Amino acid sequence: MKKIVLLLVLVGALLGNDAPYSLDKFKSSLNTSKLQAPYSRYSAKWSAKYGKFKNFSNKYFYLSSDRFMTFFMCQNEKEKRRSELRFKSDWRTSTNRLRSLEARLKVLPLSTRREFTFLQIHSDGTLKTEPTINLPLLRIVWRKKYKSIKNHIWAVIRLSPSRKKYKKIDLGVLPKGFFNIKISVQKSKLYIIFAGQSYSLDVSYWDNYKNYYKAGVYLQSRGCARVLVDRLVSQ
Repeated sequence: MKKIVLLLVLVGALLGNDAPYSLDKFKSSLNTSKLQAPYSRYSAKWSAKYGKFKNFSNKYFYLSSDRFMTFFMCQNEKEKRRSELRFKSDWRTSTNRLRSLEARLKVLPLSTRREFTFLQIHSDGTLKTEPTINLPLLRIVWRKKYKSIKNHIWAVIRLSPSRKKYKKIDLGVLPKGFFNIKISVQKSKLYIIFAGQSYSLDVSYWDNYKNYYKAGVYLQSRGCARVLVDRLVSQ
């Protein structure tokens, strides 16, 4: 039965062969991002370089038949797999200018066994002349079960650049349909808006590092997941 489900999922992914860039509403985000798939390192077959999305689609990134930008990934190995946009703009959490990522999307865990991430604020670990760490400040994740709470969305916030210490905020049950979410940073404050609720946290401990936004599917366990995007705006 599990093999049949996986086969149907893969066939569904292969049928989506239109390029998300063909819709004007996605062009702004795609002009300022690159696609990482199936790993963070570049793949000539599956990845896209910054702004190079014209006529680009594959089984991990495509425009669905109902015209949603779709991220899809399966994982059956230890190395974590992804289909994610990495936005080019770097900024510090101390920025005076509001830096935000707004999305209207639908999260489909499919056969994911434990959890996966669909939005991130990640530090830039590639800089040569700046303090760097290769870690996410924030992950917005779906978890199958955590502390007896099932099928919820969580904000996982790293509380120190040097220690594995986290704050986990239960944002609520995963909506069955599309939902809106916004994450933003300004003047060392992190803000999350989801399901009519607002959350904020002082993140001045992260001010030394430059960061960027990510969106898509990043698996932390075996199985498959899909995210459908109706709107995605980074500022």
